[in-house]
Amino acid sequence: MGYQLVRLQERHCSILYRWDLKEPRRDLYTCRPINPLPDLKTYSQRLMDRVRSQRHIIYCLTQGDEQILGKIEAFDWNPRNKSMEFGYYLPPAHRGQGMGTAMLRLFLGEIFSNETLGLNKVYATTAEHNTASIRLLERFGFHLDGILREHYWTAEGVVAQLHFSLLRAELKL
Repeated sequence: MGYQLVRLQERHCSILYRWDLKEPRRDLYTCRPINPLPDLKTYSQRLMDRVRSQRHIIYCLTQGDEQILGKIEAFDWNPRNKSMEFGYYLPPAHRGQGMGTAMLRLFLGEIFSNETLGLNKVYATTAEHNTASIRLLERFGFHLDGILREHYWTAEGVVAQLHFSLLRAELKL
């Protein structure tokens, strides 16, 4: 059975929470501030509040038995610019198995067909050393729009952030 995306439901929050707790290097996957995780109840409530705002969409990648394998989320919807940023995450046990490719393919089909959003462009950022993410975005035809030099710090030092985008007209699934 193939992969599918399901919208985040409250019952999924505990899995995403565990992933955040277990990820040893959260600092490598975002340029945003790394805050201590709240308790599970607060974490779940914040996630569900963001989703209810309808300006934030979270999908979970599943296969068959609905085991959650990864997540991909779209946020910062800008109706004027017809754009939205997105990010994705696979826990270490699910990396390197083609799940990121499947997840991004499903997501792009879903997000660009969403008439309520009416998107013309989606964009993502990644750290300069995240070669797996860079290859994934390039595989789908994303264009490197720019580089923010010395944009955030990790335990290893300062890192540049790469900005990629894909226009609706460039979408090839």
